[in-house]
Amino acid sequence: MLSNKYYLVILGIYLCQYCGSGITQGVGVYYMTYIMGNPALLGLFSMAQMLPMIVALSVTPILVKKFGSMWKVNFYGFCLSLVFGLGFIGAALAKNVTLMLACMMLKGACTGSIMGTLNAYVAETSAYTFKTQGVHLDGTMFSCSSLGVKVGGGIGSALCGLLLAAGGFDGLAAVQTDGALRMITFMYIVIPFLFQILQTLLISQLKVEQANRDWDNAHATEAKA
Repeated sequence: MLSNKYYLVILGIYLCQYCGSGITQGVGVYYMTYIMGNPALLGLFSMAQMLPMIVALSVTPILVKKFGSMWKVNFYGFCLSLVFGLGFIGAALAKNVTLMLACMMLKGACTGSIMGTLNAYVAETSAYTFKTQGVHLDGTMFSCSSLGVKVGGGIGSALCGLLLAAGGFDGLAAVQTDGALRMITFMYIVIPFLFQILQTLLISQLKVEQANRDWDNAHATEAKA
């Protein structure tokens, strides 16, 4: 049943979004301290990540109107963000702060629309469920959003600690082992990219707007007949 598929896709996007951010935010200070050698960079990188997303949210309604679909804005935005994500990894390996910040800002600009449209996707999925099954699931769907935020954030925070421990990180040590440094690098620059890939795949399946239009067109044709 497609409505259940869309429900699970939306839940998966929330889980990826908040699990990934939980890991990145948790390891960020360690990355700036032990890899970049300047913990003060954390604030700059956090700002570079958030500001473009705020700008993207403000123009999302304009983009959706122009392209006629939330799916197009989000899917193609995430595909483009993967290109900048690869650029960020390359810049991080070269420790090029300027290029890292530029790629991070471009990634945020490309992916910010998803947070402004997820609630609209919830409404679209609820509408599709009512059309096809005659059942109102609005409350359940919005609970799904809350569940994704809380569970995703909790899993991300837990994984952050577990991965650091697995890498041999010692919070009391002035110098970390090579294994700990590799793990910190992996968590900050690679894991977010992996979550972006997964989110892109999930968004590719979130064509509930088209499903609603197809249903409306089919029933309009039946009514005329």
